[in-house]
This record gives sequence, structure tokens and C-alpha cells, in this order.
Amino acid sequence: MEVKEKELAEDIVVMYVQAETFREGIAAAFEKLGSISGGLSGRHVYGISQCVGDEMVYRACVKENFKGECEQLGMPTYTIPKGKYFYATLNNWRENINQVSVLFEGFMGMPNIKKQTICLEDYVSDTEMLAMVQRA
Repeated sequence: MEVKEKELAEDIVVMYVQAETFREGIAAAFEKLGSISGGLSGRHVYGISQCVGDEMVYRACVKENFKGECEQLGMPTYTIPKGKYFYATLNNWRENINQVSVLFEGFMGMPNIKKQTICLEDYVSDTEMLAMVQRA
């Protein structure tokens, strides 16, 4: 796994649909998000995994197209925090979706990872995804 660094200069406000179950409910969450937001095509799409209490929570997310879009659609929001991130690129992510958890598990053994970091999937294109965790 080739790890690089990237800085998010600003917080990113996204609207989301929370998966009913971790892993199994992820595809359904993205489908529901697409139906609410008018489709995912042409939108900046993210996935966020986070440990909340004793359970893993997954949020399928899209960036607001305009300030107040989330409120207009009645959608909950999440703010992806600005800062420095470690990332690894996953090409052909649709065919290699099982590698996402492998990448994040690899990050967790590294020093300089922020405690209780989110696991951020940045879907750059239909073929390229960045697996990201915050640097301490």
C-alpha cells in the first residue's frame, strides 16, 4: 500500500444517509441518497465509517451543490474536518471493493493517526477512490 499525504484546506459539508447495517447496508444507503439528491452522477461522493460507541456506523454522503441544499432537502449534515490526511488510492474500486477494508486496516497500524479518526472514502471518479484517515 503506497501511502501519501493530502491536506483538506476547508471543512466539507455533506448530506448523508446512514446505512442500516455496516457493510451489508452500504449499497442501499447510496441508492437512497441518489434518489433523494437527484442522482449521484456529477456529484462529489464520499463514504464515512466511524466507530460510535461499540458499533461501526457508515454514512453515504454527497457534497452540497450549494449552501443550504441539505436543509432544503431535509437531509442531515456531516462536516468532514479540514486537516492533514494520509491516503491510499484504490483504482477500479467497483471491482476491488473488498480491498477498502484492507486499506483502512493497514492505516490503523501506522503511527501518527489521529485517535478516533473517521475512515473517509473520497470517490474521485467512477474508477478512482481515495481511502483517507486523519493525521495526528
